[in-house]
Amino acid sequence: METVSSNQVNMIETTIQFCDDNAATLAPIPASAPVINTIKAKLVLIDQYDQIVMGTSSGVTADTNLLRSDMENKAFKCASATLAYATASSNNTLKALVSWTIPQLNALKKEEVDDVCQTIRDATNTNFAGASPYGLIPADVTVLQTAITAYRNASQNPREAIIAISGAVSQIKIIIRDIIDTYLKGQLDQIVNTLTVTNPPFVEQYYFARQIIEAGTTHTKLRGSVFLNETDPAFNADVVLYLTGSPTHAYQTKADNEGKFTITPVEPNLDYDLRITFPAYQDYFETTIHFSPGEEVNRDVTLIPV
Repeated sequence: METVSSNQVNMIETTIQFCDDNAATLAPIPASAPVINTIKAKLVLIDQYDQIVMGTSSGVTADTNLLRSDMENKAFKCASATLAYATASSNNTLKALVSWTIPQLNALKKEEVDDVCQTIRDATNTNFAGASPYGLIPADVTVLQTAITAYRNASQNPREAIIAISGAVSQIKIIIRDIIDTYLKGQLDQIVNTLTVTNPPFVEQYYFARQIIEAGTTHTKLRGSVFLNETDPAFNADVVLYLTGSPTHAYQTKADNEGKFTITPVEPNLDYDLRITFPAYQDYFETTIHFSPGEEVNRDVTLIPV
């Protein structure tokens, strides 16, 4: 997955995890659960498209098998609940549509299994009100449809896989944009805003989770200045970032004639050590600086003569 897309997905996952961790706060707002479940289903689809992206033309069969297994497991759950309802209501027509076990699904040809799973999904969706007491939630139907779509996109021959990979990259971007614009900005953010007066700490923490990675669409960077005293910039001072615990330079730059420096982009979610050196002055050294995605770390340093 491309870096920007990965950062955005991390933000979405962080936000949804925060909502799950604080489910009691959102529980009195009925509209929140369907929005969160829809976002989760779309994240599943993104993950399945990403499996296609990470595959190669020779590895498509393995990816397809993984997606097929996931689809069959989800279909079996829907089929089982709907079959229980069909049996209880003596609906033999419905029973015929959903009477499938995983071994039976496994035995189907690859060209047939998605159609059978689609039939199960459609039958479950149509009869959801009756089947839901037997262990279904709305997300079960949604994630089954996303699994079917992912399988259909992946179950192509190796030559066509190159096209599928390119298409999967585009689909990931489309789904991410839909989640952010329609379900976060358009709905979940507005739901959370209703708690501004009654629960401001929750709202603040929610938006912190929202900003962690979405801000990562801008580069993570180190910015600062280095001076020899209150007025004289340390022109050409060496500014080096090392991965914490490593002697190897990760990033390096020099201060300009105003003593300012910038290193961007810096790979996020890692710890770095910072060293600034200038002839006849003591080294400035700081260890274990954490760079969060999209964060701008600032350091203004005045060096000490040797």
